[in-house]
Amino acid sequence: MADRLCTLTSAKNVSLPALLKTNPTFNCSETKEAINGPRAWLRMPFDAETLPPGMVEVQGQNNGLSTMQVHAVLDDGEILSSSFSEQEVIDSWRPKNRFGLLVPGTENPGIRDRIQQVYVTIDDPQALNSISFTKLASKKKWDDLKLPLSVMFAVLCGMAIMPLIYNLCFYGALRYSFMLWHSLMIATTVAYTFSSSGLIFIPFPETSLTTKMLLNHWTLAVGFAASGFFLVRFVEQGKIAPWLQTVILASAMLPVFVTAFIMPVDGGYNIHARAWYHASFIPAFCIVLYTMGHALRRGSKAIWFQIAGWTPIIVLGLDRVARGMDLYTGWAILDYGLYFMLVIETIALALGVANRILRLRQQNESILRKQVELTLLADTDGLTMMNNRRAFEREFARNLHEHRYSHLAIIDIDFFKRVNDLYGHEVGDEVLRVVGKELDATRHFAARIGGEEFTLLLEPDSRDNRKKFPANALTAICESLINAVHERVPEIQEPVTFSVGVASIAKRASLRSVMGTADRRLYDAKNNGRNQVVWIDISKISPSIPTGKASI
Repeated sequence: MADRLCTLTSAKNVSLPALLKTNPTFNCSETKEAINGPRAWLRMPFDAETLPPGMVEVQGQNNGLSTMQVHAVLDDGEILSSSFSEQEVIDSWRPKNRFGLLVPGTENPGIRDRIQQVYVTIDDPQALNSISFTKLASKKKWDDLKLPLSVMFAVLCGMAIMPLIYNLCFYGALRYSFMLWHSLMIATTVAYTFSSSGLIFIPFPETSLTTKMLLNHWTLAVGFAASGFFLVRFVEQGKIAPWLQTVILASAMLPVFVTAFIMPVDGGYNIHARAWYHASFIPAFCIVLYTMGHALRRGSKAIWFQIAGWTPIIVLGLDRVARGMDLYTGWAILDYGLYFMLVIETIALALGVANRILRLRQQNESILRKQVELTLLADTDGLTMMNNRRAFEREFARNLHEHRYSHLAIIDIDFFKRVNDLYGHEVGDEVLRVVGKELDATRHFAARIGGEEFTLLLEPDSRDNRKKFPANALTAICESLINAVHERVPEIQEPVTFSVGVASIAKRASLRSVMGTADRRLYDAKNNGRNQVVWIDISKISPSIPTGKASI
């Protein structure tokens, strides 16, 4: 009825009979929605033949309404009136932010056909769309639609809540900030759908229409602001220029500031505030469209999810803004499209969040692999690929707490310089690799600490003879080393032997002292003829045999 209704304003104490006696001039021009008085009058024709049969109701947006009256003027001038308190207006809610008030007399077919005009009074209107979206509709039709439409909106809310649960669960483990902003977007979308669809009146039937109106406007503004922060943090780093990030955040916050200024929670707004509210969304719409192209040019993959989820929202949002600014009436069916697209957007971005998490996880795993590789390189001898001195020192320090190893052995290849001189450094390197591989194959911690010197941290076994453990274990290891070099480096004709110095590891002994003892015994082994394991200090014992003879 937007193009056929006319308006008038008056004081609240003016009744319809008194108003009609003054032969008032209703405004039917394009400025008819410029309401200035405390009581707004709407007049519209009642064409009984063109309306659906049965009872007829006046429908309109229930944003911020208080008390209302509906009057039916019959062909003989008789007036039928019904008054509705604010609670009765609330109780008459229809899905999608509307009310439905019965036109008196339409319940009687004989009287219904005699209705000529319908007048509606709205006390203290707070939104222009309460006037511009007024229409006459079949009461039975909307009574029948109330349940299925309510179920539909409830399903939409439920669909949107699922990604919210998903986000909150995974945020506890992953701690990505964009998941929190997406959760806030989802929460405000659900709250907006729950409020504006009328579902809020089912669990909270006494919610005032002003509270509902404020909830509608604030949830959209806060959700819109959250989308700006989500966009900046969701798109890959470096794909949005720093200056553009600042502009995005500023434009996203603009609706919040405008809402706080023109629609504070304690009231104080006027009927024209809604136009300014909707206009505040326009800059961000334009900037987001620019950002999509900007991020695509920089090679962003995540921005595709915003393009898929937000492009329909922006198109429908611009239509909603134009209608909110009362630039045109539009089609109410687009409101349903916006509800559906808000939920589709939530699901699309939930998939985007999942994809982004997967990519971040792959990126983190790649970083961890590189860190592990660097750590291995730092702890690994480049020639033999076994532990180096750095790893050996760290393992010894750990042993001070764990007490896993009982002895430290230093193993030196006898006459290794002669091997290099006779057979070349390539053969010498192969000897080192074979020795390193054999030592790594033992249960003990092996490391190359320089040149032809290796160390072992010996781990005793319950089956070992504790008293003879280090000597027996190292003798067997040296035999396996001699055989391995003989078999795998056939270029060397004579046996390659090994000298070993061993020291026990006291509970609080330092690495320097233990290494010093083992090194001294290695020196004894070399001076005593090589190819032997020394695990006591023989250099301090007076020789009882002639010089040149080896003692055991």
